[in-house]
Amino acid sequence: MPVSFSRPELVIFDCDGVLVDSEPIFLRVLHRFLLSAGASLTHADCCAQFIGKSRGDVEAYLIEQGLAIPADWPDAFYAQAMVELERDCQAIDGVQEVLQALVQSGIPFCAASNGLRDKIEFTLSHTGLLPFFENRFYSAYDVGRSKPAPDVFLFAAELHGIPPARCTVIEDSPSGLEAAQAAGMACYAYSGAGTLPPGRLFGAQPFGAMWQLPALLGLE
Repeated sequence: MPVSFSRPELVIFDCDGVLVDSEPIFLRVLHRFLLSAGASLTHADCCAQFIGKSRGDVEAYLIEQGLAIPADWPDAFYAQAMVELERDCQAIDGVQEVLQALVQSGIPFCAASNGLRDKIEFTLSHTGLLPFFENRFYSAYDVGRSKPAPDVFLFAAELHGIPPARCTVIEDSPSGLEAAQAAGMACYAYSGAGTLPPGRLFGAQPFGAMWQLPALLGLE
């Protein structure tokens, strides 16, 4: 059954690439890590393959390539990623205004990510967005399966008591778009961060700038 893009009763944001510009930072650190582990791929290939993916996907890739998983994985990777996140991570341009519009509208919202809870909390805090999401951000690590499985989106909807068909997801990666489709949720695909590959929308409606989102959500 087609999903409805009417005014939602719950808005679920992905974190990396939608709320904060952490995705390019993680991908460049990951690319360096994979090269050091013996992989042979370009930065562009790394971005295309791993945007929105989980730690398990990285490990599966190394095994498929016949490469040993380094003994210091993932601790060394996350340590370096956190250094670069603290130095470079910022909120996505215009997203704070979107969140304020949602607060004024009375529509509840939350964040649901493939990332670790500590990383989600750090990036939201570092960019000043954490007050919008206190006790309202969820990690796929806590629900069993990561995107493209729909589990973390369904978990968020259940906690808020909203049927999936009345939820809208804001995503920027193919795995997240696929997860929203599997959850039976409407989805807007944010392309402004430059991390969304073309042609893989899974029924989502694309938009390029956060200032467009309030109108798309029926807030104006």
